[in-house]
Amino acid sequence: MTVGRLLSFAWLLLAGVLCAQEKDKETNGDKKPSRQVRFLAVGDLPPYRQEIRNGVAYELEPPPGSIPPRELIVGSGGADSSEARLLLNQVSEGFKIPSGAGPLLLRYKGDNGQAEPWLRLQRPQQGDMLVVLWRADGTKGTWEKPLSLVLSDGPEQAPAGRIRLLNVSPVTVGVVLGGEKIALLAGKSFDRPIPQGKDVPFQLGAVDAKGEFRRFYAGSALQNPGERTLVVVYRADGVDPRSDLKANVMREPVAP
Repeated sequence: MTVGRLLSFAWLLLAGVLCAQEKDKETNGDKKPSRQVRFLAVGDLPPYRQEIRNGVAYELEPPPGSIPPRELIVGSGGADSSEARLLLNQVSEGFKIPSGAGPLLLRYKGDNGQAEPWLRLQRPQQGDMLVVLWRADGTKGTWEKPLSLVLSDGPEQAPAGRIRLLNVSPVTVGVVLGGEKIALLAGKSFDRPIPQGKDVPFQLGAVDAKGEFRRFYAGSALQNPGERTLVVVYRADGVDPRSDLKANVMREPVAP
């Protein structure tokens, strides 16, 4: 074997070893996984409006502030920005965020970065995020300055096989889950494991000053293997709502 062929063989052997080492690092978790943030805006849709033009019905745009901005830019203020679409009562897709703590900004699409962000948040040190948004003053409020709460969203912090209940209303909510009765304070959450493939009934009700339970939701949670459930209780903010409180129930698979 010539010297040139011997050197080529040595380089190929070294490259194979390095590739194997890098693969082992990823497998063993030495390479940090990317983080993501998702958004869930809870609230009521405004009444449907239309106008007739030349005999044809056209849907009118909702009144300003009655729904969250549909198109936003999410990022940390640098070149990592992404376009985000926000729809009421639907969880957005995931957007990558940097590691470590720091700012997270949501801006109106087309904003050149000079105006005040629509929403300014702080990233936790680690883990995925789910940002829940809602109107500050119910039926009197708008989506111009929403309130928000950040939940851990990764499979480690919010694993499959559990139901999580979050109360973003201004009052205490009574929860009857299976045989358990829980008083869920405003701004608080809790989670419980539930069996797979079995209906688990639960009820939600407002608790008045006398401690009486006034039910506004009754349903059941059913999870398949690898799924989890999130229930968000919020103050109804639509026009003449039938109930002061409502619940958004979301079941979804958990990414491994």
